[in-house]
Amino acid sequence: MHTMLELLKPTRPIETVEAEDRERRRLSARQLRAELRERERQERAIMEIAWSRLC
Repeated sequence: MHTMLELLKPTRPIETVEAEDRERRRLSARQLRAELRERERQERAIMEIAWSRLC
């Protein structure tokens, strides 16, 4: 019975699935760039502290 219901369940069009995958990758890339920017900002802040202690 359960497998019969799965067979009757409507499926999403392949275009919708591909669009969702593209959107997910785009968001992942955006998040990765944001994380890299934040890491670089933190590294610059640490270096500024180190330089300020030397002066």
